[in-house]
Amino acid sequence: MQKAFRILIASCFAALLICAGCYQPGGPIPEDPHPPAPRAWSEADVDAAVTVEEQAVYSPAPRDNGTPPPECDYIHFLRFRPSDGSTLDPEDPKKVDPEGTDAMLVMLPGILEGANGFEYLGRQLVYIAKTQRGLNLEVWAVERRPNTLEDLSVANYLEGEIEAGRMSVEQAARVAIDYYYLGKEVNGRTFRGWLRDPDVPFLSEFGLKLATEDVFRVIMTMVPDPEVRRHKVFVGGHSLGGIMTSMFAGWDLDGNPETLEDAGFNNCAGIFGLDTTVTPVSEIVWPVLRQLPQGIQDMLRDITADNYATLVRQLRVDPNSNRILPFPLINAESMALLEAVGMMAYYAPDEECSVMRETPFSGQAQMLLRFMHSRDLQTFMDGVPQITDFRYTNEAMLGVVFDDSFAPVGMIQNSMGFLGGGTVVKKEFPASGLIQGIPVIGELAGGMLGQGPYYIANDAGPDALHLRQGPLYRWVDFDETGDAADPDFRDREGEVVYTTVENEVSDIHDVARVIFKGPLNLTEWYFSTRQVVDLVAALFPFARDYGINFLHGDRVESLPKIEFIAEQGVLSGGTFMFFPVPGERKLIKGYNHMDVLTACANAPSRRPNEVIAPLIDFVQENVGGGNL
Repeated sequence: MQKAFRILIASCFAALLICAGCYQPGGPIPEDPHPPAPRAWSEADVDAAVTVEEQAVYSPAPRDNGTPPPECDYIHFLRFRPSDGSTLDPEDPKKVDPEGTDAMLVMLPGILEGANGFEYLGRQLVYIAKTQRGLNLEVWAVERRPNTLEDLSVANYLEGEIEAGRMSVEQAARVAIDYYYLGKEVNGRTFRGWLRDPDVPFLSEFGLKLATEDVFRVIMTMVPDPEVRRHKVFVGGHSLGGIMTSMFAGWDLDGNPETLEDAGFNNCAGIFGLDTTVTPVSEIVWPVLRQLPQGIQDMLRDITADNYATLVRQLRVDPNSNRILPFPLINAESMALLEAVGMMAYYAPDEECSVMRETPFSGQAQMLLRFMHSRDLQTFMDGVPQITDFRYTNEAMLGVVFDDSFAPVGMIQNSMGFLGGGTVVKKEFPASGLIQGIPVIGELAGGMLGQGPYYIANDAGPDALHLRQGPLYRWVDFDETGDAADPDFRDREGEVVYTTVENEVSDIHDVARVIFKGPLNLTEWYFSTRQVVDLVAALFPFARDYGINFLHGDRVESLPKIEFIAEQGVLSGGTFMFFPVPGERKLIKGYNHMDVLTACANAPSRRPNEVIAPLIDFVQENVGGGNL
């Protein structure tokens, strides 16, 4: 036994020596931050002028395949409105005053995205419209039903404790570990665990019909008068939310194509898309769906009446079928982790992020972190050094998992700045050719990988035997990377250009807030596979047999519309850009997929936000046929 133990120790030491030979610190160091741009107004100014509140509409969820928990019987949405009450219905403040409100914008989130995706854009839209245009706007960001399955109770409790000064960020992070990983009771609750496919049979019925008709229900509840809806309501979405917008516009609520009062296009004044397209044309739907893993794309391409019926039947009867949309490495745990990182970055941006070293991550979460933070294939395979071997501030940790220069998954990328404080080198991993043959993560190749180039910190310590002894990396915010007179952010020797002013547009502080702030969150832990399958089926006649009443696709193009396409987002560069579709389309230089939601609005001297003003212009031009 002792001999076997000595052999094991010797083998581990030998492996460590091999890894030590692979890890070679060093490289160029980014230049010091530039002075930040002045802010035309503050976050506090917006918070004082704009009220954000969660509202819910009762609407029983389908019970054809099991009974959902009671929380699924409510449609939740975030309501952004002027704090002066000018848009409130005097008889029922839960509704909107049709006279005092100039327009209402309904926003639908993308895939794996919750209503908080619009937390920054919604607040800034209402604020700018009010203070700079004299307009009273409301924004309603609608959650999908599966989001009610998320356990945000302790996250929201900890947010309140930090805000009240009763807990430090580090204390709150440890309480979160106790709750989500160690089974400890917190604030009277015990975590029931991350949900799996067998736990949610009812998700087989949470498809396109439910999601689309929930949008109708919110609009009709808030604005009972159909004439007001036709003149003042605008519907739009981000990413997959653009396709959902198209479905809404072409939907027939009662399934009778002869009665048009209940058709989506007759219940809004216009539509808009945020790094997406708003059109029913199937050839243009596919660029959005290419964000999905390759296996799901293959399944959707083969949709026929027979195999659609087979897929739906499997979701209903097979407890191990993928009722929750399967994304390689990305699951509820990883999304909850992002919320924790966002909260730490918001409240304690400059403190060292050490708590992650104590988190007992699952094997899948550890693999995701290795995928996100490996310099090359050898480092990914060895696992040395890991992300927790580097010293990052909380803000820098958020940057390396969410910024377009570091995070290789295109659908989550913002342009928030760059690392500083230590050596930073180019990443060689992941490249689609390198990962295609690796089990599980091979499905991330192709459309899910962003455009790059990607970088990585390269000083975790002097060698592999002395990790966690490197410099403390900090985050250089977007407006500290340069200005018009000096647009390139370089290394200290001036030889390497890491990024440019044009490619940095979002304030990491604003992005951190979007991830967690308030009762809802950015991520969507349990996206229903049925909804994606239905989205493709809706383009075929057999879908009507399943209550998918997308009957007026030909009328979608008759609506006024505007699309904002990020130059470095998930759609640009493909054949999609050459389709001559009606309506206005703006290609925004330097923006990534999430920047259309988070690009800084209050630093106009550096660069104006290129979504908000044009969207307000579009609304003004089309309210009541252009009467605003």
